[in-house]
Formats: sequence, structure tokens, C-alpha cells
Amino acid sequence: MLLKTKATLILLLTVSASLQAAPLNGLYFGLDNMRGFAEVYWWFLPDGRVLRDTLPTGLTVDKFGAACQQHSGFCGNYTLNGDKLTLQYKTGNSETWSYKPLNGGIQLNYLILAPVEKYPAGARLNGSWDRAFAATVHSLPGSNTTITSPTFYTFRPDGTFTFLNVTGIDATSKVQGANITSSQQTQSTGTYTVGNNVLTLVRNGATEQHMIFPVAGGSLNIDGMVYKKR
Repeated sequence: MLLKTKATLILLLTVSASLQAAPLNGLYFGLDNMRGFAEVYWWFLPDGRVLRDTLPTGLTVDKFGAACQQHSGFCGNYTLNGDKLTLQYKTGNSETWSYKPLNGGIQLNYLILAPVEKYPAGARLNGSWDRAFAATVHSLPGSNTTITSPTFYTFRPDGTFTFLNVTGIDATSKVQGANITSSQQTQSTGTYTVGNNVLTLVRNGATEQHMIFPVAGGSLNIDGMVYKKR
């Protein structure tokens, strides 16, 4: 009986130590207000590995490994000691961040990160989402080119979807007659399924997979881009 109790105690201490060494697990998402509210991602594995600032193509260990090889400067191991999170990257660099739990998520230095939710198998979406894009290029004095390219997704409960992208170019110049305005529209329809963090689209006879997860305000994150609910 004493041996059994002792073995149980050793097992509990081992599990406790393991949990203390690597208590974080899963993908976290946030906005970096020091970089123009850029979208940032931190992916922690329970074995103590971490990948940051890089969105993988899927939330499986093999996808983690592939992304880690490609972005070794943002991948490595982490240790959590009280309110300090220490990162040791594959490149040999290391850094320490302040850490604290916050409203179900975590705060690292000034970054506030929320855990990414998963969709149940067979989940259905209902509504329209869009993502704006605009950029202006200054080439010569008095010559500017503005590109706009908003993208729209509409998902229906019957498992169908519509995709629309409208790209416009507006080029202005001091040279008479050199102004250009044009637009191009791309639209497709098909069927979709959602499970965990995988969005499968079937359109034009082809099947494609994307990473997807819900974010605050009813928005969607698809392949690292946030689409706002309309």
C-alpha cells in the first residue's frame, strides 16, 4: 500500500512539473498596436515548443514542424517561470517577455492574445464578411497609383458560398491624357464545410483548404486575414 501511494505521489509530482514547464497549449491571436494593429499569432505546443508571428497552414504537429523549419527565427522552445516567459529560438537568440493570464487569454508585454476557438464538425456559417484593401504608390512627382481590392465572402446555412473580389486601379499623372482608371471583378460560387479550424471550399471543380477561426465581433480569420461581419 505504501509503495502504491509513493508511486502515485511520484506520478502526480511528475505531471505537476510537466504542467508547470509547459502550461500553454494552442494557437493565440491578437493585434499589435505598436505595429499598426498588425495581426499576430503565437502557437504553443504542450511539449514546450513555440512558433510566433507566423500563421501555419494547419493546426497539426506536422504543420508546426514545417512552419518552424521555414521560419526558424520565430520558432523554438519556451519556459514559463512565474510572470516571465523566456523564448529560446532555433537561431540561438533568446528573449524574455512579461506574462500574465487575462480574461481567458494572456498578455505578453503589451500584447493581448486570445485563444483561437475551433468549430465543431459540420458547423455552418450564416452571413457575409468582407476585408478591405487599399494601397497608394507614389512613382514620379505628381504621379500616384491607388489600388483598391476589397474581398467578400457570403456563407449560407445550406452549405453554399459566394466569393467576390473587386480590384480597382486609379492612376493619376500630371501628363495630360495619362490618367488611368480600371477595375476587374472575380466571382465564384460553390459549397463549403467547416470542421475544427479547416474551411474546405469546392468551386470550379477543385477542392481547396483554408485555415479559419472566429474572432471578436463576429468576424472571421481566413488564412491570416480578418474579414469583418457585414
